[in-house]
Amino acid sequence: QRYDPDAPVPAPPARSEGQTTNPRPLTRVEISRRIDEFLVSNGALVRINDAGRELGQIVAFHNSTFDPSKVVPTLVMRNEDYGRLSRILADGTVVELEVNIVNRLHPEGRTAYNVVAEIEGSDKKGEVVMLGGHLDSWQAATGATDNAVGCATVMEAARILKTIGVRPRRTIRVALWTGEEQGLLGSQAYVREHFGTFENPKRDYFLLAAYLNIDNGTGRARGASVFGPPAAAAVIREALAPLADLGLVGAAATNRRALGSTDSASFNAAGLPGINFEQDPIQYESATHHTNLDTYHLAMRDELLPRFDKASMPALAGSSR
Repeated sequence: QRYDPDAPVPAPPARSEGQTTNPRPLTRVEISRRIDEFLVSNGALVRINDAGRELGQIVAFHNSTFDPSKVVPTLVMRNEDYGRLSRILADGTVVELEVNIVNRLHPEGRTAYNVVAEIEGSDKKGEVVMLGGHLDSWQAATGATDNAVGCATVMEAARILKTIGVRPRRTIRVALWTGEEQGLLGSQAYVREHFGTFENPKRDYFLLAAYLNIDNGTGRARGASVFGPPAAAAVIREALAPLADLGLVGAAATNRRALGSTDSASFNAAGLPGINFEQDPIQYESATHHTNLDTYHLAMRDELLPRFDKASMPALAGSSR
């Protein structure tokens, strides 16, 4: 669940008299918030987090509030460097760090923009099929797999359709969303402005045939999750059938109407038919997702990242090897 400044994570339930333990585990956001409260109250100058990954990977970090008075400047250190620093401190050595943090928003200012283009339909041009991905990325890298590849995919699909002169019955609209990593801000704003919700629909609410989203992986699409009844998924399976030889073989219905981790959820939450393609991960979660390795150069490599071979593979924890 993404942090939403307009709907903050609720405080833990109050303890009853005599209760000594919280009835549920703290969430990661709550833990981070308590750490920040401790650091602020004790006058800390900076917070240093362990990246927690091997081989120099650094996972992007964000504070759980937009109020600078509630946090201290924060940076993420490579696991190898953080471990060395911890060992030096454990030996009783005084450590001094000089930290220079410079941040700026892209684009400058507080306003960001979606990019929208369309191919006009014919006899049903008032109805719309949308497809999209998000333009923004985390600060650790340029976002090759999350989600420049998704943007490139939908742009190329539109280019091909335009080049071969397809005249679709419904208008095809391509959207490159901003603010996805900050909480689906671009797609939420678009849905709110143009479609409304199931409970409070705007005129165009009933003119959207579907929204197709690509955002979750580095490999080829294998199937799709369809917000709607089983009959909706059956329609998508039929549409994808000619692509079975490419490995795109299925579509499953979902009734999860809630905001999530990608822009199709903005449509789902409004009750609209959002379709999210499921891709082969291929080191997405283990290497590139929100890390400093998510760059164009790694996306263009002929080979995958190096791995341990038989001789160098570490022993499994708890084994006798």
